[in-house]
Amino acid sequence: MHAQSIKNSQTLSIRSKLSQAYQAHAYRFAVISRFFAAIVGGYTFTAVFTALLSIILPLKKSDAVLLSISLTILVYSCVFIWVFAVKSLPKIWITILLTTSGCALILSLLKGWL
Repeated sequence: MHAQSIKNSQTLSIRSKLSQAYQAHAYRFAVISRFFAAIVGGYTFTAVFTALLSIILPLKKSDAVLLSISLTILVYSCVFIWVFAVKSLPKIWITILLTTSGCALILSLLKGWL
């Protein structure tokens, strides 16, 4: 009976250690995924949004480009902060992918690429 309880306690100890290791790796993956979403996803969204904004603004072409490039810093910073403010990781990726795709579609329709 005593040997059985020692075996059970060792099994529980191993399971708890595995659970803690899994949780640590899951947390690290979530943080790395957020950084990747903020850096790469934010950059891609900002680039497409800036190109779209420079076409949509009702200014001279040079003024529209300068203004949209100036707003790039603000947009990228907001996306970076937003990625770490939202709790749901899938929501972050879906939102970035959908908004970037939507802006790219509108941009391609306005430029006559489609």
